[in-house]
Amino acid sequence: MEKRALAAIVLSITILMLYQYFYVNPKVNEAARRAKIAADADNKTKPSVAASTKTEPSVPAGPPAQSPAAMPPASQTATGTAAIPTAAPDDREAKTIKVDTQLYTAEVSSIGGVIKSFKLKDYKDKDGKEVYLIDKNAKFPALASGFNTEFTFMKAAFNTSSSGSITLTGQETRQLTFAFDYNDIHIKRTYTFYGDSYKVGLKDEVVGIDDYYITTGSDFSSEGADSYGAHNGPVILKDMDRIELDTSSKLDGIKLYDGNIKWIAQENKYFFDAIAPLTQTKGAQMWNIGETSILGAIKTGAGTNEFMFYAGPKKYEVLKSINASFEHIVDFGFFSIIARPIFWLLMFINKFIGNFGLSIILLTIVIRIPFIPLINKGQSSMKKLQKVQPMMTEIREKYKKDPQRMQQELMALYKKHKVNPMGGCLPMLVQIPVFFALYKVLLVSIELRGAPFMFWVTDLSAKDPYYVLPVIMGGTMFLQQKMTPTTLDPMQNKIMMFMPVIFTFMFLSFPSGLVLYWLISNLLSIIQQAYINKKAE
Repeated sequence: MEKRALAAIVLSITILMLYQYFYVNPKVNEAARRAKIAADADNKTKPSVAASTKTEPSVPAGPPAQSPAAMPPASQTATGTAAIPTAAPDDREAKTIKVDTQLYTAEVSSIGGVIKSFKLKDYKDKDGKEVYLIDKNAKFPALASGFNTEFTFMKAAFNTSSSGSITLTGQETRQLTFAFDYNDIHIKRTYTFYGDSYKVGLKDEVVGIDDYYITTGSDFSSEGADSYGAHNGPVILKDMDRIELDTSSKLDGIKLYDGNIKWIAQENKYFFDAIAPLTQTKGAQMWNIGETSILGAIKTGAGTNEFMFYAGPKKYEVLKSINASFEHIVDFGFFSIIARPIFWLLMFINKFIGNFGLSIILLTIVIRIPFIPLINKGQSSMKKLQKVQPMMTEIREKYKKDPQRMQQELMALYKKHKVNPMGGCLPMLVQIPVFFALYKVLLVSIELRGAPFMFWVTDLSAKDPYYVLPVIMGGTMFLQQKMTPTTLDPMQNKIMMFMPVIFTFMFLSFPSGLVLYWLISNLLSIIQQAYINKKAE
């Protein structure tokens, strides 16, 4: 059993390290991603998807067209045969309205009635510059729309009475309206901006077409894409199930998602933009555009379609207050039912302490307290098991040719000395869900981004720049292992002593907050083990 357990541990660590290298290693993934983006930069190929079967007009790439006000009436040109007019490549034909709030600065264009740019004010990138979530040079701008998957109206010239800029403070709101009329097609697009929120309301009143698509856009910000453990790419919330797609996924044509679509989004580790339909839809779709991007869209029809758009940080409590299920973009993992209370407790503690490093230390202690009796019992069981180890070895040697008799004698030995061979494992198994839940909380919480601890640790979401915490953590793990009773033979025990070395190298790239948690957990285990050893003596 000991040999099998050792083999299982070594195999598990090997798999973990290979997974980290091929799937989580941020530098490898980010380098490959940027290389592919550079290769596709000049790719002007249309999306490899089948357009709607409805014989609707398409936007030509031909000469500049007239403005909507000068279009011929519907009676003169039949819809379905005429080309929808596109804006001339002349700045005089386009209006860009700047929306400035205390949280962000956005640019909305009359060409397509789309959001061309979205810049956050409270978050900086690694170079100290403000984070742009939406790039004005994106191939498909945010909230581009159309009657097919080429988003026909993103190049159309909309009318608007607004111009210049809009400034919102406090809880002010302001509406911005765009209109497009051509033959039988009529679109009225109304935005609602909020001075104290990242959310943007959108209402599209559509007449004259059957299928209507609206997209989150392409070329979402790569800020945080090189962070440890981050998912980058589209994600859909269907009912209460997250469906993730990587940016490099290869889809076979259009991927359809029916049912109750809560929202579609683009995300990196700490930021996202999303569209949540507030009215009835026909589902969602995803498809490849080039080799390194996937585009997503909500499909609906004519009539009044309302949406909630969000572009900003993944702050759980803020997202929950919007009441559009956006809080589920924060992926707490399989043990989310445990992770959410832990996250709440961390935020609660930090309200009083004001330092996330100290809050993590206190949280680790608080979570450890309920397990103290169970851990004591497990460690005492291991101590007893170690004392009968010579007798166990003697029985195995004596009855090695009779496995059934060996098992009977071992069970009798355990009963005589009141030893439970699984007693040392059960406390560890019970703690595993809590460990993974806390691990996930510290990994995904944007609150730790840029949060300092003390001295050289200035960002708990980034790795220790001098690797001090991982090395100290490895030292405490080694000491803990030396103090812990074991039933392994001397050779197996020597092999296990390499575990702290392996874990130290793994933790070199882990966020400092995670390493700090593991370090404090090791110190608490050492104190508890020292108490058990002294009591046993």
